[in-house]
Amino acid sequence: MNWVVIKRLCLVSIIGIMVYGTWRGYALHRNSDALWKIVSRQCVPHQQQQHSPAPCQQVDLSQAYALLKDKIGVAQYLLIPTDKVSGIESDKLLAATTPNYFSLAWSLMPQVSQRLEKPIPNTLLSLAINSKWGRSQNQLHIHMSCLRGDVRQRLAEKQQTLTDQWQPLLLLNHSYWVRTLSLEQLNSRSLFQRVFTELPDIDPSSGREGIAVTMLADGRLVILVLRTNWMKGILGSAEELQDHQCHAV
Repeated sequence: MNWVVIKRLCLVSIIGIMVYGTWRGYALHRNSDALWKIVSRQCVPHQQQQHSPAPCQQVDLSQAYALLKDKIGVAQYLLIPTDKVSGIESDKLLAATTPNYFSLAWSLMPQVSQRLEKPIPNTLLSLAINSKWGRSQNQLHIHMSCLRGDVRQRLAEKQQTLTDQWQPLLLLNHSYWVRTLSLEQLNSRSLFQRVFTELPDIDPSSGREGIAVTMLADGRLVILVLRTNWMKGILGSAEELQDHQCHAV
């Protein structure tokens, strides 16, 4: 095969990836304001007027979040700001006055266990937010759900090598940046701010990162960051680490 043919095949592949990305983006975002409409037009007004947040399970106006059971999964919940925040690319996430959404979401994880009516070990609980390109909604939302069993096993195998320094780790054939942190660290500083200031070669406004959080068997939390890579067909969907059917529980 000569170089002309190889170059043409590469060009066709690149164009194919770009077309797929454009099509997928259109398909995912056709109803991209659905969550925001539910929260702003139903949950918040109902809480203010009737002291009942339906269809949300909870609305906390002082902390500026709503908790909504997702239609997908047996025990998946979404933590959604009651303020308009487009997603991980929003500069509002860098403001000191913005609520610590990941900390709030982790504190609400007992909702998942209650939904399943059985205790779930923290090593099988997870939070995830997708990149701008891997999400379907243009309102920030954190997925609260079960962790995949094979992901927990992989993290258990690597537990002794994981530290509070960022390092690459292969999960589900995708390269993640990972580091550990304590619950106190999660509560004391926004995870968005931590990721955006600590990781190299990062542009917060690009929205290309997906972030997940779970707990190791030794009680440390672990942050997992997946970057969008168009050439490899990776759209930064950290939600891939979750199992919304909770098969491993």
